[in-house]
Amino acid sequence: MIQTDPDKLARSRQILKDLKEARGGSLLESHRIMGNDPNLVNAFLQQYLNCNKNDVTIPAKYRELIVMAVGMATGTDTTMKVHAKGAIAKGATLDEICEVLRIIFFTCGVTRLLPALETLDLLEAVDLTDHKSNGV
Repeated sequence: MIQTDPDKLARSRQILKDLKEARGGSLLESHRIMGNDPNLVNAFLQQYLNCNKNDVTIPAKYRELIVMAVGMATGTDTTMKVHAKGAIAKGATLDEICEVLRIIFFTCGVTRLLPALETLDLLEAVDLTDHKSNGV
């Protein structure tokens, strides 16, 4: 189903433009799907602004790591992928990402850890060959 009411579409398009600007020029497909309901996409925009633009104290890198962890804990692929990339873009290190993975393992167990590892696509498997000793 798709919204056909021209007034609602016009309102949604404006809100989506505002959201795109607030996000630094990008939208997800899920944002555009929300555009079928201007009230829903507006509620999302307001929450986005409240958590990312208005009166924020936690540095951006840590906010991204927190949201990434929530995505891992809830099994929300898009959330963990988008915010892992955001955390890295804001300066998160391999050690910080791994620390979040350990926290998820501790609090949520292996049933959340393994899917997170498979979904993230940012960590490479460790080579079992010791290249320093020529595999000896």
